[in-house]
Amino acid sequence: MRIFIILILFCASVYGADTVTTNTVGDITTKISERTAADGQPEVRIETVYRGKIKVLQIVSHRNKQGTLAVVSRAYFVDGKLHMVESDDDHDGFFESVAVFNPATGDFEMFIRQADGSVKPMPTESLDAIKKKKAAADESLGKLLHEMAPKE
Repeated sequence: MRIFIILILFCASVYGADTVTTNTVGDITTKISERTAADGQPEVRIETVYRGKIKVLQIVSHRNKQGTLAVVSRAYFVDGKLHMVESDDDHDGFFESVAVFNPATGDFEMFIRQADGSVKPMPTESLDAIKKKKAAADESLGKLLHEMAPKE
């Protein structure tokens, strides 16, 4: 599930939304994109918050087993660059994992949030597996975008 959240965040810029809503209050702009399922109900919702033109927050919600949208991740940006993501991996309303990114290198570290709110580093084997999956997903996305690029 963690890799799903990471993929959604990295692919959000190429996400084809069914509906887009924009709301501006002062210099804060919120854009909401929703993808509806075959039944016409929202399946995925991405709420992106900007300070001026710079992205500062992105909230991803996904339809849960009860059929309602539940927040599954929140991504935090500084100067438009991703620095942290917290995710609710089992859709129970508790954010079990935290990923911290180094935008200069693209590397990241992950932590598991305990029930008492404390965090512990993710086991190395689990982190390495996620990094391998992310690298494969990045490569696939790169190939897809290259194929979609106009040919000269």
